[in-house]
Amino acid sequence: MTHAGESPARRRLLLTGDASARPDGLERALTRAGFSIGESAGATELPPDAILTTLADAHFDRLSEVLADASAEPPRVIVFAAEDRDGPAAALALGAADALAAPVHLPDLCARLLARIRERQAPARTPTEARIRDSLRELMEQARLPLQPEEIVLMLVRRLARALKLSYCAFVVTRAGDDRGRIIAVQGDPRPERSYLDLAQYPEIEEAVRSRRALAVAGTHSGTGSPTTVVPVVLDDTVRGVLLLRGQDSDPTLGATQLAMAASLAEAAARALEAGSERNGGSPPTAGPALERRLLEELERARRYSLSLSLVLLDVEAPPGTDPADLEGRDRHVRETSTQIRRALRLPDFVSGYGDGAFAIVLPETAADGARRSVLRLRDRLSSASAGIAAYPHPAVTTPDDLFVLVEAALRRGRAQSGERIGVAD
Repeated sequence: MTHAGESPARRRLLLTGDASARPDGLERALTRAGFSIGESAGATELPPDAILTTLADAHFDRLSEVLADASAEPPRVIVFAAEDRDGPAAALALGAADALAAPVHLPDLCARLLARIRERQAPARTPTEARIRDSLRELMEQARLPLQPEEIVLMLVRRLARALKLSYCAFVVTRAGDDRGRIIAVQGDPRPERSYLDLAQYPEIEEAVRSRRALAVAGTHSGTGSPTTVVPVVLDDTVRGVLLLRGQDSDPTLGATQLAMAASLAEAAARALEAGSERNGGSPPTAGPALERRLLEELERARRYSLSLSLVLLDVEAPPGTDPADLEGRDRHVRETSTQIRRALRLPDFVSGYGDGAFAIVLPETAADGARRSVLRLRDRLSSASAGIAAYPHPAVTTPDDLFVLVEAALRRGRAQSGERIGVAD
């Protein structure tokens, strides 16, 4: 406590970055707010309490360089001279303690600096924040890789659940006025095969989408005492979905810092989904990451040991009279069909959903004739189905993508046939 006649200890602040990007009057405002300012690491005998970095814009390589060690002390705050709506979110995801873009209100900046210093100096919160920021930085680095958009979202959900010690985390795509929400990725769901939520049963989601505010709801759907927090995901002034977050029973409360970081990263994931939708003409990616990974492994093994390998696409038609608008019925049909396929296959075989109502089957050590026999056995268990088969070795196949191109063409030929309806890649 500061007694009468004593002056409060001045907070030590290190100014870095581009001097030309500093807002007018910055140094004067910081001094009046009680900061002792230095512009080099050795400017003061003691280490700074915070680092303020000013940048002209949110160029990713420059931002990554500045925030390379952001998880270490002291907290780093970024100020962008440009009016960039995405810059602060990118900085937070890379580990900044706080970030602002022009126009900057200097009293607000000073208050944020003091708040970030107080937060970092609270020992109980430091391990959690460091764990979260490490997780977010790792995800942002991987998001730069050529991954499927839904794989980026899956990484988000898994890392977010681990970083925040959540018992449940899900990313649900929905917009204002929708009756259903599509689950893109989920961690901790006892019913992981569900792909849609009936929003009539989840009024808290509709309210979060409408109000654009995070809501905490008692765990009526979870069967636990932990509340579920619904965080709206806003992109370009439009709600694109929600994050559903549930803590552990022993530590159910999520703080404002945790929610803000989750929201900023969810926004990056929504942007990845939007970009993927534009690349694919609005349709979801056909091959999921698990399928691509397994096919690559089997193709490398087949090449190394001179073995055969077949990829099958099986298009199973819904039973007659099925209502196309009955999404729950379609999901149930897909689950039942997937179960039947798995029961009919060998242990080394692999099956995965592929697009809308189709299945991809990887058959190791199986040539085209063996794959055809497998399809015929499956046809005995299923309703009407068409199939395409692509086998390795094949002169046109060197990568998994080559197999996908061949098997999709074979499936189109199979659909056009009568009788057996099985196309085989030439």
